[in-house]
Amino acid sequence: MKLYVVLALLVVTLRYSGGRLSEKILEPRQEGDCSRFVYEYKLLEKLITLETEYAKLQQRIADLEKTRKSSTKVSVHVRLAKTTPLSGTERVKYDVEIYNTGSAYDLKNGLFVAPVPGLYLIHVQVCLGVSNQWIDLNIVKDGAVVGRVFSGDHNYHSCGSEALNIHLQKDDTVWVAREAGTATSLNQDHGWNSFKTILIQED
Repeated sequence: MKLYVVLALLVVTLRYSGGRLSEKILEPRQEGDCSRFVYEYKLLEKLITLETEYAKLQQRIADLEKTRKSSTKVSVHVRLAKTTPLSGTERVKYDVEIYNTGSAYDLKNGLFVAPVPGLYLIHVQVCLGVSNQWIDLNIVKDGAVVGRVFSGDHNYHSCGSEALNIHLQKDDTVWVAREAGTATSLNQDHGWNSFKTILIQED
């Protein structure tokens, strides 16, 4: 493109010199010739500017594409396999991995460990199978309660859920633990007791 612009500029210059630049320099130019030469020269300047802007735009697109492809993917969905006893302030240890993109959930210890800093969406669901019972579960980040899930019903099975957006630093941990209630087990027959997390935006 640059070579084309240079050649075009040379052609315009030679066009008005008639191929005999040394002879034409001293000859008076026609007013129309001068205005047309200025017009075409400015047009070439615009072409050069557009070429520069186009190159910058291509580089910007390449940088954005590189960032998109290199971004970390974190997506977790785990649940309980069966009705599970739970008492005191015991931690819920989900034992079925539906997906664990980024390997961020530790099934053995019942912990989500943030692999990168960023904004995360966390969703917890709790289900009970016995009527006239209730339970509170805490969503805990590094020992501090950041959310609470309630489930309970006087006449039937029940499920409750909680979703929250939270910023986590790398290696921050999140887990679910019993807080209080009359229920001493989580029922898996009429709904899934589950934990879900997805990275919304990496820092």
